[in-house]
Amino acid sequence: MHFSIPDLQQFHDDNGVSYTGYNIYIDGFFHCTARYKQLLSLHEQLQAQNPFFKLPQFPPKKLFLTSSQLEERRVLLEKYIQLVGQNPVLANSDLLITFLFSAQQETHSVKMHEVDIEISLMNGYRIPLSVSSTDSSSTILDIACNYINLPKDLTKYFSLYLINWSCAKDGEPALKKLEEYESPYISQKYVRPEDKIVLRKRYVLYFNCAFS
Repeated sequence: MHFSIPDLQQFHDDNGVSYTGYNIYIDGFFHCTARYKQLLSLHEQLQAQNPFFKLPQFPPKKLFLTSSQLEERRVLLEKYIQLVGQNPVLANSDLLITFLFSAQQETHSVKMHEVDIEISLMNGYRIPLSVSSTDSSSTILDIACNYINLPKDLTKYFSLYLINWSCAKDGEPALKKLEEYESPYISQKYVRPEDKIVLRKRYVLYFNCAFS
């Protein structure tokens, strides 16, 4: 997976204390906003889980950073998370997947509750589902496949995607595969509301489409 942190934001907590949030994009799509201390905690957990593995260098702690120093930290954090994403052991670790999954929910202030979503097949057939707002992609995939009575041994050949026909190229729509580190409900509702969630075979090639 390819990470980028193109920008940052300033926030205030419930006590009025300001802090900086770093906007994390994965494969060109916004995923979450994380604080320095959250990323540091992730780094420390990854290091503890892989004591004999040399992790990328993490930006050091500093207090009272200026605007230029915050920008420097953003660049260093981006370099760090990109190196993590390029390492198959770290990129597929439960620690990173759990961190990204939780960070997406926190970014959009989504609590666990029942929601109605619709999964479409490529032939236009629609699958209405009641799921949890925080269900993972694999959980909803299993529910959708069970709804259409797809044999369990065939589920591994399918995935959920976000599809948008307005960016069609050569008759093919823009597709984004929904990964295990994201909630399909959150990704559609808060990041790509123009898209539909579709169930289709996972070998399909897809390309990115920029949204305003």
